[in-house]
Amino acid sequence: MAARHVVYRCELDHQVRWRGYATSDGEIPVHVRAPSLGQAQQLMAAIAVGDGQRSRRVEHTEHAAGDGLWVREALDERVLEREHATQVLMEVLSDQRLRARLATLPPCLVGGVPVVVCVPGDTLEWVLGQHDRNGALVVAAALTNHHVWWNALVPADRAAETDLCVAGSLADLGLTEPEATVDDWMATTDCAGLVLLAARHTTAGQPPSPRLPFATEQRLGRQQDLSHSPSGLFRSREDAPHARA
Repeated sequence: MAARHVVYRCELDHQVRWRGYATSDGEIPVHVRAPSLGQAQQLMAAIAVGDGQRSRRVEHTEHAAGDGLWVREALDERVLEREHATQVLMEVLSDQRLRARLATLPPCLVGGVPVVVCVPGDTLEWVLGQHDRNGALVVAAALTNHHVWWNALVPADRAAETDLCVAGSLADLGLTEPEATVDDWMATTDCAGLVLLAARHTTAGQPPSPRLPFATEQRLGRQQDLSHSPSGLFRSREDAPHARA
């Protein structure tokens, strides 16, 4: 059973800063707001139960990296590896020229360009499940303690909106097998490539299910949660033994 991806975006310029939303076609057609991450999680879980959602859920946080970029980190059993990769990614994204380059990519439905933090072994199915089939999804992984590999996954009909070099489609790159991983992707394409996704199609030959408009935001309180930094995101960088040399 395919996982459903739910994202909690920390919007520091909003009075109620945590925004919860689902990422893909056919998922929870609402978003919520709450003053804390825990409260946002409770709201999204309640909506899923109320709508009869039984699929396994994968939760992620998103934090702003500047220029409309949002770094997305999964809250899963590999959180320590992802924390290290996030630290490396945030260091790399401190380069304003790179941020400006990525900011030209087409935005996702909720705004901005998500940058997914990947670690070795993450499957392409896991990555594709986070794509809203509308804008760009940047896929990034740490190569060393100071360098990252990244590619942008964009619907084919929106590729002309960016000047990145097109590496081909996932099929062109031989990345259609169910067991394909981000490691296979990295071995196939150079950094900074644009990979094409079949335009607004969730399965071969089938159009996506109709999108429902976002429901009115649900809110829990008006107070702000001051503990907004993701775990490890802004701590001093330390070398990690699992980083690829």
